[in-house]
Amino acid sequence: MPKIYKWLAAIVGSLLLLFLLLVLFVRFYLTGGLIAAWIEPPMENYLHRDVTIADARIGFRGFRVDGLEIHQRGSNVPLLKGETLELRWKFKELLKGNIVIHTLVFTKPEIALIRDEDGKLNIADLLPKPSDSTAAGNSSTDAGKERAGLPLLISLLSMEDGHLSFVDRSHKPQATLEIRNLNSRINDLSVSTPIPFQIEGQIVGMGKGTVVVNGTYNPASENLQGNVSLKEVDLARITPFIAGEHSNDIQEGNLTLETSLSAEKFDNFVAQGSLNLDKLRIKGGEKLSEPLLVEAAFQLDALLSKETLKVNSLNLALNGQMAEIQGTLTKWQQKPFLDFTLTSPEIKLDELLALLPKAQPTPKTTEVVTDQPASVEDKPTIPKGDQPASVEDNSSTPTVAEEASSEVVSSPSSSESEEQLAEQTPETSPQSTQAFNLDAQGVIHLDWFHYNKLVASNVDCKVNFQEGKMRVQPLTASLYGGTLGGNIKTDPKTDGPTFNAAVYTENILLDEIVRAIWPETGGHWSGNVNLFFKGNGSGSDLSALDSRIDLNINEADFSEHPLITKLAELFQAENLKQLRFSQVTARVLTKEGTATIKRLHLMGPIVQAEGSGTAGLLDKNLNLHLLLQIRAQYVGKIAPLRDIVTKISDKHGFVQLPLTVQGTFDEPVYGLDKSWLEKTAKRVGIEQVKKVRKKQPPKQPLNEQKQKELKEGLEKLVQ
Repeated sequence: MPKIYKWLAAIVGSLLLLFLLLVLFVRFYLTGGLIAAWIEPPMENYLHRDVTIADARIGFRGFRVDGLEIHQRGSNVPLLKGETLELRWKFKELLKGNIVIHTLVFTKPEIALIRDEDGKLNIADLLPKPSDSTAAGNSSTDAGKERAGLPLLISLLSMEDGHLSFVDRSHKPQATLEIRNLNSRINDLSVSTPIPFQIEGQIVGMGKGTVVVNGTYNPASENLQGNVSLKEVDLARITPFIAGEHSNDIQEGNLTLETSLSAEKFDNFVAQGSLNLDKLRIKGGEKLSEPLLVEAAFQLDALLSKETLKVNSLNLALNGQMAEIQGTLTKWQQKPFLDFTLTSPEIKLDELLALLPKAQPTPKTTEVVTDQPASVEDKPTIPKGDQPASVEDNSSTPTVAEEASSEVVSSPSSSESEEQLAEQTPETSPQSTQAFNLDAQGVIHLDWFHYNKLVASNVDCKVNFQEGKMRVQPLTASLYGGTLGGNIKTDPKTDGPTFNAAVYTENILLDEIVRAIWPETGGHWSGNVNLFFKGNGSGSDLSALDSRIDLNINEADFSEHPLITKLAELFQAENLKQLRFSQVTARVLTKEGTATIKRLHLMGPIVQAEGSGTAGLLDKNLNLHLLLQIRAQYVGKIAPLRDIVTKISDKHGFVQLPLTVQGTFDEPVYGLDKSWLEKTAKRVGIEQVKKVRKKQPPKQPLNEQKQKELKEGLEKLVQ
């Protein structure tokens, strides 16, 4: 027994001595300088960069490096700088022939990525190339089959309190992206099983800018599953790296993004989630848009190798206005093209346009209106229809519906009508200063559409957006009890924006459309409107409107407006304050803020009229010449006509009166043509003298006796 104890004591003592010698060897021989001298040359040879290590230590639990710096050769700016790099292994596994690294922790690393003016990254030579990676993958597989190396298992790869800076010198001006407080964890690093990972940090900018990424990556199948969370990221910081040459268009805004994604071989990406852009401001020219709030829920499927992005679902809200979009975006690196469908419960276009920055107006170079304005001195003709039988009719003026059908179509739903309507609408004359990079075509359905005070429902149209210009054709909608159709071309990049349009309406309620266009006169007009409009303009600027309008109103009722009440005052008749017309037709040409009215016809049981003239769209000044037909009983109250009314009325009891309308819409001034009054009075006087002469009895012829006596008397007088 004592021998056994002696042997045990000798063995334990030897082990303790060996351990002590090993500790002393590591402590005094394996100095930091020696370890650094072992590490630096192979790292420099592998990285082709200068590597410096301030201190290094090795122990039974692991390995530690302090003050690691990696520089581009000849540069003082470190590519990588870290406070400590600590590697801890499992000592027991070493005895089994396995290298099991428990933790690999990089503390306070500073990483600087730089893209030069030519677009080359400072780590481009360290990144694997597709062809090399494939070859390397095959060779590593073959090598693994030939020889069995020591298995390398890492339980935790961690980065703590890191700092990443990305400087893009190819962008003008130079762009910089910084991520601070960068922490990452990669668990159970393996080449055959999914690897969990987590990354979080703070993007420097105006907002808090937090970023969190977590998920798993399977190296064997090259599949990635993960979740991305960005909160209050400053858009001005990240747009230079994702928007390229158009990054300066976005000046302000905060991005919040929550999404889950999966990637197969980093080519096919599928993502779904939500996005929020708050206080977004877009630059147009030298001006910024109003603050925008964009909210979206999306489901996307992208195939990078084919440059195809499928938008399976995009529920978008812009400042409270919502839309659902589906479509496909292709060739985004060459000439992006979007094919889409859009549906929305309600769009307020004027509010959306007010949010965008105003562009500088461009001069117009084309004219749409081909008709020449009618002279106010043109002699009017009597309207046909309900005119008195005594009035001769030599005219054959077509109705608005007939003219619209001859110039557009008779059936707005046919494809032939759409082509004819498109051919008659000229191309947009103003040229945009800069074409959009995105071309698109799609189908749009809106339950409700608002533009200024215009309200339409069930709007359906096809949209084509090319080279910055937009074409809407065909367009159909329900509007104030009737229908609207046609096509519109517009240039959104110009002020207004500029537009060309050919539009028709059928059976629209007059009082409703007047309330939208001329709200202060609402309630004074009623009837069913059929209208054909063709022209161009710039937004709601009436002075820029150049158009032709053919108008037909059926069963019209006009009342209580100054245009009607002043007419009633002229004839001193209260019941003229409300006038009914079976039909009202007119052709109106607008140019430079003035409407020239041609071929105006009003047909009614009491009052009929036709005429021409001008009306100011801006100042509302009137200069109209009307040939009025009115019942004779209303003319008798006009003093100059009181005594001759029966003389100038026809057999149907109508009197023709030439009237002038001056003043404004709100304060019209009616007047009788004085020269006509004088001519009429003179004509009536002459006719009255002729009638008196006709009433004198004719002289009776002399009988034979009196003739004989007259003859004898004359003979005596001669003698």
